[in-house]
Amino acid sequence: MPPFIEFTGRNVEQAVTSACSALKIPKEKLQYDILSFGASGIFGLVGVKKARIRVIVPDESETAAAENTSTQKEDIPSRITGDADIQFIAESPEVSSCVSNESQTDLLDDFAERGKLVLDKLVNFLAPGADISVNTVDNQILYTVKGGNPALLIGKKGQTLEAVQYLLKKIVNKSQENKIRVLVDIEGYISKRSEALQKQALQLAEKACRNGKTVVSGKLSPQDRKIIHMALKDDDRVKTQSRGAGYLRNIIIQPQKSTLL
Repeated sequence: MPPFIEFTGRNVEQAVTSACSALKIPKEKLQYDILSFGASGIFGLVGVKKARIRVIVPDESETAAAENTSTQKEDIPSRITGDADIQFIAESPEVSSCVSNESQTDLLDDFAERGKLVLDKLVNFLAPGADISVNTVDNQILYTVKGGNPALLIGKKGQTLEAVQYLLKKIVNKSQENKIRVLVDIEGYISKRSEALQKQALQLAEKACRNGKTVVSGKLSPQDRKIIHMALKDDDRVKTQSRGAGYLRNIIIQPQKSTLL
């Protein structure tokens, strides 16, 4: 199994640059796994974490090490120059076989912790005394907030909660290609809001069919609009469509012609 070297930096790009400089190989030929994207913390002071990458030692170093296994650990660092922050790892078959899954889990946990640090600051600024728990599953992070002042944290029609959730989503998914879904639930608000919107959707559909006229909802966030669309997607009597521009939009509920006959 090839040996590995770990490099760290303020971010992945810096860690990669350090690895290329230390090993004297171009970036396009560098083979590495991302162990952690790092975190800048709150205002660069709290919760700062370095990014970490695991670099496969180039073939020539591996060959040289194989010729003298007793000095393998000394041979590899001898090619490294500069003050790069590194750590030698002799990879075993057991570790190699599970690096991918463990790395993905570690990354999701890192992202979740990054978001929790920010959420903790926001929540305690707005409503001190709240408790925050985190649950990660697949590619989703759910933050559950209990205590404090739920009404203040949720805001009118959930606007404060929407803003907090949007901010966390941006922070967690910074420099991420595969976006992670981020949800914030305050005292069960998500399920209560979903139930209320589903009920509203049915009422608007009934009104549209009864009067034979298009009904327009109030301004809704993307998440709320999705709930209404999904609630009526199997209702053959009406069709729904979003209208407007920007973050908040209306939903148009139109009766189908067949229901007017």
